[in-house]
Amino acid sequence: MSSESSTSDRDVELRRMLVATASAAPTRSRRRWSVAGPIVAFALAGALTGAVSAAALSTPAQEPDVNVEAMTSALVYDDTQLFGAPALLSGQGNTTVQLGAKPEGATELVVAFQCEDPGRFDFLLDGVIVGTSICDEESTSSAGGGSFFTVGDGDTHTFAVVTDEQSRYVLWASWAARAVPPAASQAQAEAMADGQVTDAEYRAAFARYSECMTKAGYPLLGVNDAGTVITYSNSNEAVTSGVEGRCYALEFGQIDAAWQIANEYESETQRALRACLEAEGITPGPDVATVWQQLQDAGIDPVECTTGTKSPFNE
Repeated sequence: MSSESSTSDRDVELRRMLVATASAAPTRSRRRWSVAGPIVAFALAGALTGAVSAAALSTPAQEPDVNVEAMTSALVYDDTQLFGAPALLSGQGNTTVQLGAKPEGATELVVAFQCEDPGRFDFLLDGVIVGTSICDEESTSSAGGGSFFTVGDGDTHTFAVVTDEQSRYVLWASWAARAVPPAASQAQAEAMADGQVTDAEYRAAFARYSECMTKAGYPLLGVNDAGTVITYSNSNEAVTSGVEGRCYALEFGQIDAAWQIANEYESETQRALRACLEAEGITPGPDVATVWQQLQDAGIDPVECTTGTKSPFNE
């Protein structure tokens, strides 16, 4: 699926993904922004939220032959509450799904999608476009993507897929309520009180985050604290259990974001972007904005540069 995030959003999410680097163990970042292929996530027009119940959707008599776990595992974590039995349907061409009313306790609608044919797929919630997926031949063999959607008030709701008549796809949906992350700990709040983060505060916050993960039985993997920005990995189980999200929000999230923004030029993402410029014989500029403009002027894809075959991380 195509991604249409703004430059600032893309940089922040990419930094988060690269800091929580992969290891030999199955890993993933809770705050994921998949960038490796054309069918990676809904490109949303609004905020992410959401989900659907089996009672609200009409499930076909013959369900499609797909790996539902693969479709949903990167989207729905174990700390997400689903309401009713999620619906699974196979569609072709334009389809409107009657969702019914949002169940009591549900806060969002979560939708996972996989295209079976190349093409453009537009998604409408209650008649308003909320996302677009552009699939090519390679996309049809992947697990797809999806998003959570905020659903407004009303007695009934609809979710529609608009595409060419011959384009086939699989859609999974459920009403849901995601766990609310805890408020920042007193230590994190005090460090953020003056609006600035020192190196000592950053490293102390990371130590508390690491200790929180270890106490919960999910120690961090591949920690490298030699650079300005600490890199590490989380196991798949740490993320899906909800532990990583809670520990991160409690002890490290606000400080991590502030530190990475303040030290953006020395982040792994920026080092990779500068390396790509240098590989093309271009001397990188002295700040993030200049480097970004140089990439645009040279026609260098920053996603390919940082995560694809041209990435220094893949050498």
